Amino acid sequence: MTVAHESEPCEVLPGTPRYWGADEFMNHDFGDIGRRFELEDGCIVMTPAPSIRHQRIARRLINAVEACIRDNDLDLDVEGPVNYRLNSDTVFAPDIAVFRRDTDSDLYVEPHEIEILAEVTSTNSNRDRLTKMNRYARTKCEWYWIVDQNTLVIDVHRLDGDLYRQVAALTPGTAALLPGPVPLVLDPGTLA
Repeated sequence: MTVAHESEPCEVLPGTPRYWGADEFMNHDFGDIGRRFELEDGCIVMTPAPSIRHQRIARRLINAVEACIRDNDLDLDVEGPVNYRLNSDTVFAPDIAVFRRDTDSDLYVEPHEIEILAEVTSTNSNRDRLTKMNRYARTKCEWYWIVDQNTLVIDVHRLDGDLYRQVAALTPGTAALLPGPVPLVLDPGTLA
């Protein structure tokens, strides 16, 4: 992963290093090269495609959340991954996003539309547990779930001021209610 300060150029694509804005990033055709792209402070970050296990866990969690939204007639939607535009030069692709149905754009969701963001850990779980947690907190997203793809523990965090505080840890083998705006009862063991 390439990391740069806002004023430093970085290069992950061929050509001259340059600054990218969110709108340009979301409208650029990166082709189908089996990678996931995000934009962080004007710098394109490219990561490998997620593992099959990672995708299975994310898909099953999305399906469970979607059924709960439908069964409770909530005015929400769930997708993943989606373009989450944090600001004018940062776009992350959370594995799962629960957001209002009346979004302003079909290309991305913005902070005022988000209810829950969730990440399924990959090989670089520090990015999910540190970088993304910090950045999502700055956008005032109230709920952040981290699903550990190895243990299937779901850490549920709620925004408390400017920081997330863990309010629950759901473990495999027991069905429990995930705190938050979607009243989902889930045994994390069913996700693998």
